[in-house]
Amino acid sequence: MRVEPDAGVEPDVRLPDGRRAVAGAVLLRPDGRVLLQLRDDKPGIVSPGEWSLFGGGLDVGETPAEGMCREIAEEIGFHVRHFRPLLVYDGWRARYHIFLAAIDAPKEEMVLAEGAGFDYWEPADALGLARITSIARLSIVAMQELKRQRAESGSEGHELLPGASY
Repeated sequence: MRVEPDAGVEPDVRLPDGRRAVAGAVLLRPDGRVLLQLRDDKPGIVSPGEWSLFGGGLDVGETPAEGMCREIAEEIGFHVRHFRPLLVYDGWRARYHIFLAAIDAPKEEMVLAEGAGFDYWEPADALGLARITSIARLSIVAMQELKRQRAESGSEGHELLPGASY
């Protein structure tokens, strides 16, 4: 099966079957809230008007981690320092490389360069949103499962994000 590129989507790395290679992150604050982007509501965009993760297509020669860091810097001006892989999901139109990344910046210090808005959410509240992308939902659930496994193993004293102190 070969997937045809979406109309209006920027050209970027394509897998041999035509799917996009994308990277994004669950941006986690020390207080447990996550930063989500409200996607633009314009024709041709995927998931318009929905809350999602920050991220996007990989550039040629870029690793998923490099792409995630670049996309977040471009979209909100924040430079990710502490992160870990969270999941890789082979979706119908894209392979998603999702990371868990530390963020400690207040909204007022960030500049939204892409999207209609952004806000910090309690994970449970984000999962309750009617207008949240499936990849954001899946990624937040994966983060919660990682936290549950850490607690179950008695490792709550260990950093979820090495170097971030939480």
